[in-house]
Amino acid sequence: MEHRTIPNLLALLGLMFLLSGNVAAQTGEMAFSSSAEYEFGQRLRFYLVAETSEPVERATLFFRAAELTHTFTADVAVERTDGRVEAAHAVDLTQVRLAPFTTVSFWWVLLTEAGQEVVAPEQRFVYEDDQFEWRTLAQDGVTVHWTGDNPGLGQLALDIVAEAWPHLRAVMPLTDVMRNFDIYIYPSSADLRAALRLTGRDWVGAHADPELGVILVTAVNSRTAASDLRQSIPHELVHFLLYRMTGPGYEAVPAWFNEGLATYVEEIPNPNYETILATAVTRQATLPFAELCRSFPAAEEQALLAYAQSVSLIRFIQANYGNRALNTMVAAFTDGANCETAVRRTLQLSLTELNRAWLHNQQPRSQFFQFLQENSLWLLLLFGSFGLTTLLILRPARVSKNEEITF
Repeated sequence: MEHRTIPNLLALLGLMFLLSGNVAAQTGEMAFSSSAEYEFGQRLRFYLVAETSEPVERATLFFRAAELTHTFTADVAVERTDGRVEAAHAVDLTQVRLAPFTTVSFWWVLLTEAGQEVVAPEQRFVYEDDQFEWRTLAQDGVTVHWTGDNPGLGQLALDIVAEAWPHLRAVMPLTDVMRNFDIYIYPSSADLRAALRLTGRDWVGAHADPELGVILVTAVNSRTAASDLRQSIPHELVHFLLYRMTGPGYEAVPAWFNEGLATYVEEIPNPNYETILATAVTRQATLPFAELCRSFPAAEEQALLAYAQSVSLIRFIQANYGNRALNTMVAAFTDGANCETAVRRTLQLSLTELNRAWLHNQQPRSQFFQFLQENSLWLLLLFGSFGLTTLLILRPARVSKNEEITF
């Protein structure tokens, strides 16, 4: 597997923090040069070189990432030559799991024989999946990374984000500041799953974890890339933005709201959901939304029904209460409200009452009622024209009769 140095990685991502083994930092009477390199999912190595006239007893490495509970520390033996101190430490990434695309910060502290601690400047790098040669394209704060020979794939993804953003802003209380993120387009689902598994995660239900801080999607081939991305990018954007807004409260966001809203904004919805839902309603086999607050069923058939119900409920809320209700509900979750509380605060209904109203709305109508509902306007015009014609026919006859009596 290719070793990628941090300078190359950060140059690739265009970050402002350049990390290089050839860049030295002066601290007091010490000049530091620190660097890092890694094999994705395998091993991470840190290096330090210090030019100093002070005898150094030992070095301590510190590094941290958002997903680590505590800052990692390790005392490292040093090699000393005349005026030069070197230290190196390797971390087993099968034991210390880093999320892909996370930002890692690290620094060194040297202890001199005189008991003085000298801190080397902090450095940062992005733990990118280096199994691929990523191409990049940025626009309006959004950076797309993709692989392969399709030069237009990055622009296609940026266009989809631009098209989806007004729709997202209509149903979520977004700000322009939130429109700063990275999208990685993997060449296949297998590649994405493998990358996540190397870091101790899995790709569950075709969706990546928004805690990664990036949006991960796939585009298998150029023929289906547009339709695939028009479905996956808006969907993943909802999860990602909800996580950004709710922070620690993200786990309390009901699964039916999270997945329902994400499915609602897809440009190309799943055509099978309507059939799945209609069948469940007819058989009186729908799932109570109280059971879909925490998670979806594991069985595929029930999970598909949960998705179908969830997007249907979001449409029901939007149709009856408007986009403002969806915005208010997102704000409630941001404030830490749970499933029941957010529904009651937004709609003045209990979740059970909402469930009942939605289910009543899903009941199949008789063919005659359906005909009347679908053709009410045309029927109104038709009967109106009949009434007008009747008046025009009867009016002359009555006038003639009156005239005859008068005469």
